[in-house]
Amino acid sequence: MVKIRVPATSANIGPGFDTLGMALNLYGEFTFAEKPDGLQITGCDPKFQNNENLVYQSFLAGLSHLRKTAPGVSIDIRSDIPVARGLGSSSSCVIGGILGAYGLTGSPVDRNAVFSMATAIEGHPDNVSPAIFGGLTASCAIGGRAWYKKYDMDPRFHLLALIPDFEVNTADARRAMPGSYSLSDVTYSSSRLGVVLKSFEDYDKDLLRIAMDDRIHEPYRKKLIREYDEVRALCREIDSVCLFISGSGSTLINILEQEENAAVIGEKLKGLQCGWTARLLKLDTEGAKIL
Repeated sequence: MVKIRVPATSANIGPGFDTLGMALNLYGEFTFAEKPDGLQITGCDPKFQNNENLVYQSFLAGLSHLRKTAPGVSIDIRSDIPVARGLGSSSSCVIGGILGAYGLTGSPVDRNAVFSMATAIEGHPDNVSPAIFGGLTASCAIGGRAWYKKYDMDPRFHLLALIPDFEVNTADARRAMPGSYSLSDVTYSSSRLGVVLKSFEDYDKDLLRIAMDDRIHEPYRKKLIREYDEVRALCREIDSVCLFISGSGSTLINILEQEENAAVIGEKLKGLQCGWTARLLKLDTEGAKIL
């Protein structure tokens, strides 16, 4: 038997569309055990307990890469990562499945190979790179291969995840974006990337406050997030270095100066209609691991 733990992630991070991502200390755990034959999946919604399950399909992809076989497997899924909320739930399933193949067959883990496989399954590396390697990452695909770089983030930044009671479908979030952009809008967002990354490293709150803005995805995706403007105004009134959409939403991440203000914001959110939950999180620096 082997247990895999994979952190949640927040991708895009303002101007870092399909590029930046950070791992968070919210986890999915996946336990794999050999069976004489067949498939058994427990711990998740019954509608996912079949051979189309993303964890199982990723497990098979891992076995194929390793040129290994397993006559049967039982998979238990226990995840604190909410589904379709922009916190990398699908990436955690993909990585959990691939690492399950490594762990159950006793194969030495090659994280770069896991990164390549997970990117191929997910279609982009911005969520999978921080989930595998931990921390704050920038990633891209060049020549059919995924690449990443890991950056430091000052631990004095407090990450408050604001999670509503509704989902935003990734496909809907993609469709909400325009098919083309002006040069000025592209330059507006891309010119901020280096500044944002260095501000996270240097704890430069003032520069991060003005640089964390975007014209590529947030102006369009925020329309899919009910009460976005109300939440943003509430955070700015109490404590907000910056606020950004996590992944494609519906979760928002608010960066605080003072940790104690998390409870104040959480209490104020109760006055809104969409069942918002405020969860204070930290950066996970280790990434996915076989426990």
